[in-house]
Amino acid sequence: MKIWMVAREYSGIAESGGVKNVVRSLSESLVKLGHEVVCFVPFYGCADTSSFADFSRGAYSAVVSCAGKKIPVEFSLGFLDCVKIVLVGAKCFFEKQNVYTYCAADSKKFPEKKVGEGYSDNHLLNTVFQKAILAFGEEVCAASDSPDVIHCHDACVAALASIIKNFRKRNFSSTKFVVSIHNAGPYYHHEFASVAEAKSYTGLPEKVLERAMNSGRVEPYLLAEESALLSTVSPWYAEELLDADNPNTDGLSRIFAERKTRIVGITNGFDSSRYKPEDVSVSTLPFSFSPENLDLEGKLKTREFFLKSFYSEFSEENRSRKNSLERSGFLDRGGKVYFCYHGRLVRQKGILVLLDAARKVLEKNSGARFIINGQGEESLREMCRSFAQENRGRVVFFYGYEKSQSRLFTASADFAVLPSDFEPCGTEDFIAQIFATIPVAHATGGLKKIIDGKTGFLYAPNDAKTLSEILLRRAREKEEEPERFRAIIREASRHVKTRYSWESVAREYEALYS
Repeated sequence: MKIWMVAREYSGIAESGGVKNVVRSLSESLVKLGHEVVCFVPFYGCADTSSFADFSRGAYSAVVSCAGKKIPVEFSLGFLDCVKIVLVGAKCFFEKQNVYTYCAADSKKFPEKKVGEGYSDNHLLNTVFQKAILAFGEEVCAASDSPDVIHCHDACVAALASIIKNFRKRNFSSTKFVVSIHNAGPYYHHEFASVAEAKSYTGLPEKVLERAMNSGRVEPYLLAEESALLSTVSPWYAEELLDADNPNTDGLSRIFAERKTRIVGITNGFDSSRYKPEDVSVSTLPFSFSPENLDLEGKLKTREFFLKSFYSEFSEENRSRKNSLERSGFLDRGGKVYFCYHGRLVRQKGILVLLDAARKVLEKNSGARFIINGQGEESLREMCRSFAQENRGRVVFFYGYEKSQSRLFTASADFAVLPSDFEPCGTEDFIAQIFATIPVAHATGGLKKIIDGKTGFLYAPNDAKTLSEILLRRAREKEEEPERFRAIIREASRHVKTRYSWESVAREYEALYS
């Protein structure tokens, strides 16, 4: 099949959230299965083309209409590994140094904007990108190159199916569409404030836009519903999206339930070869170990390295080592069980539940230690910082992200705590399992892929009392039943590599496209 992937981010080119990894891994796996894949990504000012083969800058051009303006666009072509990439260039993309939000590098161009805020012209970025893909298909491609399937990722490009359906000519007459919902949380909808605003950008007929309304706003996912098959990133999240009482979709799930929308759930794959604790050149960890073979000496050495060389407050090496992350608190040498959290500092991730539960655990288990790492909301950052300062020696908090250090935090722990209020799929549980760190997760959405008692542990409801009790229980059981936990470590690693390989998951998408 000829498959077009459409996404605002792609690993190795322009990166933000987990979507980048899904799009790249799925694209590469489909090529290996024999399909022809073309991936469309905006040509941001920050886009990295250094690894491209046969790169052709500005190979084609077109003009699109958006918000009452004629906007020139250009298409640059190349290959990243085995996947053909089309970078969609326009002034609105070239001047951005990030994917969705203003970053420090944007400050010279946009000094009045606050770092972390969403781009004020996101509607323009989304619509120009989607209309450019329509133009590419109609003006650049021969009819014989038209795609069998266009797969759009997230709300920012979910209107493409409706745009093509309403404006297409000959080249998309037999094309089918899939729109993947990676997160339907309130901050991920990219909705238009009104029909008038949506019409100004998209040019879609009012009657089409009115059928996509949610509390006065025009929802791209509801635009997609009429023209595409909706999918999401786990079967459990698909069920939650069809629950009329779901409080975490800003009313979208209620509309899906009323309309009896079909949503197919396919759990994301995971490329374990990019983590591989057996090979320090891949994992970036200081020592190698093998969870499947229960060769865990290197994991213990990794923890010792963490304590001795990095973040024990009184270490000479710590004072001399350059640390790229802001640190609050430290860990002493009296730890018996280590819990970690790595992820975004946003309400969805259950940070308040985590801090309250950790406080209760520390009161009852003198050997408990917590490693917290993330970036996000300033208020949550301050809470984590204060919590670490209040519990010096027992809690350390790192603000920011750096790949090798974040991996070190996870690999040094016994348990990874995942208290998300909702989680479409989740990858932190995968990473933990590959690093012989047992996940303890709220039983929601894609975290339900954890097999309770076999590849990790699930709990509900998601409150501090329940979470603290399960953490205290697991800490005690790990000391009393070490062989049981070694078996969980081995099974978890094996299960991730076999059940959730991208080759296996790509075959599920292959069947869906067919």
